[in-house]
Amino acid sequence: MAYSSSFGAGNVSFKSFCFKLFLRTMVAAFLTLIIYLSITTLVNGFSYKPLGYDVLYSKDGQNFEKVHTYMYTGDEGENWVDEELLKYVREDGTFMEGYYQQTIPSKLSDDTLTVIKWISQTAGVIIWCGFIYTLSWGIGNAASDKQQFGGKPLDKLLALKASCVALIPFALSYIILWIHKIFGVFSWAVSLFKILNYNLLALNDAVIASANQIDTVGLIALILVLVPMPLMAHFGYRMGNKQIVLKEKIIYKNN
Repeated sequence: MAYSSSFGAGNVSFKSFCFKLFLRTMVAAFLTLIIYLSITTLVNGFSYKPLGYDVLYSKDGQNFEKVHTYMYTGDEGENWVDEELLKYVREDGTFMEGYYQQTIPSKLSDDTLTVIKWISQTAGVIIWCGFIYTLSWGIGNAASDKQQFGGKPLDKLLALKASCVALIPFALSYIILWIHKIFGVFSWAVSLFKILNYNLLALNDAVIASANQIDTVGLIALILVLVPMPLMAHFGYRMGNKQIVLKEKIIYKNN
C-alpha cells in the first residue's frame, strides 16, 4: 500500500516508512554530535589558556618522545628562565634539531562537559522528535486522503507498527549491551549502542562510564530510549489522519 502527501511523504510503502524512521533517527544522532562538537569548541575557545608546555624529541619527525614538561605556576617574572629548557635550545633561542615545543592547553572540566552533553541531548531529542513527527504526519494525512477519496481502509496503528520495525536495530543493540554486561562478551556493544543512540548521549554516558562500568539500575532505565520514536510516530500519524496542524492550532489559540 502506498500513500502520498503534500507534506513530502510522497508515495511511501510500509518498508520505506520503516527505513525513513530509522534514517531520520540516525540523522538526528549525527546532528546531535555536530551540536556537541560545536558547543564544545566554542566554549573551549572562550576559556582557552596555556597551562604549560612539553618539549618533544623526534629522530624521524613522526615518532615523538616527551623529554621535558613545564607547568606554569604564575610566579614566572620578566627575567624568568626555565633552566631545563636551555638543554634543548641553541644560543640564538631556536630549538636544536629534532626538538619541538608543544603548548599544553587548558581542558574543559567534567562538569562543563556534562552540561554541554545535556544541552546537546535536549537539542538532539527535539530535532529527532520533529523529524519523526513531520514524516508520520505526512503519511497519516496521505492515508486519510486515500480513505476519503479512494476508499482505502485506514490503519490507525500503521505508524506504531512501522516504528516498532524501525526500532529493531536499537532494540538489538540494547539486548547485546545486556549480554555484554552479564557475560563480559561483545566488547564493541557499548560503542554500538552509543552510536545508534547518540541523540541521548548525556543519558548514555551517565549510565555507561566505560565498557566495564555500566550501572545496572541505569541500564534498566535505558529501555526508555526505545519510547520516543513509536510515541512520536503514532502521535504524528494520528494528527495527520485528523489533518490537525499543531502550528495552526497554536497560532489561532494565541490570537
